[in-house]
Amino acid sequence: MLLFVAAFAICLFVLLMNVLWRYAEDIVGKGLDFAFLAKFFWEFALTLVPQALPLAVLMASLITFGNFGERLELLAMKTSGIPLLRIMRPVMIFSIFLAGVSFYFQNVTVPRAAQNLYSIIFSIDEKSPELEIPEGVFYSQIKGYNMYVRHKNFDTGFMYDVTIYDFSEGYDQMNVIVSDSANMETTADKHHIYLHLYSGEQFGQDNDVESKGKPYRREGFREKHILLEFNSDMKEAPDGLVSSQAMSKNMNEIKHTIDSLSSNQDSIGRGNLSDYRLSALNTFRMSKSDSAAFEKLSAKIINADSVFAVSSRNKQVDIKSNMRSKIQNQASELAIKSTNMYYGDRTIRKHWIEWMKKITNSLSILIFFFIGAPLGAIIRKGGLGVPVIVSVFTFILFYLTSVSGEKMYREGEWSIVGCWFSVMVLSPLSVFFTVKANGDSTLFQWDVVLEFFRYWFGTKVNRNIVRKDVVIDDPDRQKCLEVLSDIKRRSIELGQSKLLCSVPDYRKLFFGSVDASDLMELGAELDRLIMEMSNSRDRVELDFLNAFPILQSHGVQPPFAKKWANRMVGIVFPLGLLFELRAWLFSRKLKRQMVKTTQAAENLMEYMTNNK
Repeated sequence: MLLFVAAFAICLFVLLMNVLWRYAEDIVGKGLDFAFLAKFFWEFALTLVPQALPLAVLMASLITFGNFGERLELLAMKTSGIPLLRIMRPVMIFSIFLAGVSFYFQNVTVPRAAQNLYSIIFSIDEKSPELEIPEGVFYSQIKGYNMYVRHKNFDTGFMYDVTIYDFSEGYDQMNVIVSDSANMETTADKHHIYLHLYSGEQFGQDNDVESKGKPYRREGFREKHILLEFNSDMKEAPDGLVSSQAMSKNMNEIKHTIDSLSSNQDSIGRGNLSDYRLSALNTFRMSKSDSAAFEKLSAKIINADSVFAVSSRNKQVDIKSNMRSKIQNQASELAIKSTNMYYGDRTIRKHWIEWMKKITNSLSILIFFFIGAPLGAIIRKGGLGVPVIVSVFTFILFYLTSVSGEKMYREGEWSIVGCWFSVMVLSPLSVFFTVKANGDSTLFQWDVVLEFFRYWFGTKVNRNIVRKDVVIDDPDRQKCLEVLSDIKRRSIELGQSKLLCSVPDYRKLFFGSVDASDLMELGAELDRLIMEMSNSRDRVELDFLNAFPILQSHGVQPPFAKKWANRMVGIVFPLGLLFELRAWLFSRKLKRQMVKTTQAAENLMEYMTNNK
């Protein structure tokens, strides 16, 4: 529980820092007091709780079961006959309870917090910045004006060498005011600024037709007063703006809104269809009434090409022009109606996303627990190192799949299944990790990873034979010399064989069999020799044994044990080429190992012969 509380606090703090960076430009410079900022972050923290809870569960379960594994407590419990699922049961019950709390919190508390948050954000966006004009830079926070102050007396508030660009009437009617000194004050209602200018000049142009093209006028003054609009009060968000947001509604309200929006969309769609049919019928009737050629035709089925052919040249041009104009108008009208229908459907899908998120965010707590606890039991690393890294990568995967699925559904590319995309991706992982951990899998252990790369990519592995403290049977040196001589001979032969000197046969590699029996027998014989001579008391001989390579004969054979798997890879030609390249690289490596084996056998034989 302590780990969970600490992890939750850390996760919530990190998410809040993301919010701070996002709204930093809107907050700074507007004179917001501490109480207002505290309310803003409090309401935002409430809306972020559903996101922080799954990540906290993941991190806490990883650390808890990682500590169990690292301190061998998990091993002690398993050897006592307690299975992993029974060990996980208390935390599992807590996670189920936490998922229910999260669902209730999202359905009751988050909508209220979202309403307050939208109102606060609107107030921050609409609030004018704090009137604090700096020195030496252009100040553009007063709408319609740009002001430059060279020097400012902070004790008296007077500004010196002031230049004001007034473009409140438009850039083509801009006035420039230059003043030696100035002072300003805010009116009692805080909706205007009273600017006092002293000893300056104003340059501009009269706003009338006759003054166009005439030189700018110049006006000098000893004292000038300007009233500027500058509302520094906080504005409340309109009720419609807050109530229209999907996040500010509970599930019942969202469902009711969806029903209303769907009914409205159906009505608009039926109206658009009726309008289109009526417009098409009117177009047909107008075309029929305009063409005198219809009077010459008595057939019930009218051929448009025939009507057009019997018309005069000028009439054909008029028909083409009229129909082109009507078709373009209809296309533009349909495009506008289609756009309106799209945004209406998009609003409905946004409400469905919020409705589904209240369920998926709650389920993600259980999913993250069944990922974190088994992974902690498998990795067996506690603390804040590996668990934090795994938690971050898992949460990034969850976030990317969640955002991608919701975006694809919101844009109409996917069905509503897109809202469950993150659950569909992470649920199989949670089941996989739980099964592996319950079966004491060695997944993610370093030795297993090294073995995997050694098997598939042929990474280099050296022998590590050391002198034994107690030796019962000494090796038969004469027999070992005979075996070494045989190994040397067979290594030379295999180094020149077709198996290692030519490109692997694609058909035999995937659809037949590769004869690598000689290579496998040489490897087995070499391993038996090294096992016997590892009982030697001579350290130099042991060093010679470490010079022998480990022969990886499996690399030139079919990649999989199952024949159907090899055939499937062979059929998929590009994939088969990759495995054929792997077999060729293994053959080249084995050829070099044959040379190394020959040299190592020769050196060991020479040493043993000289030191009988």
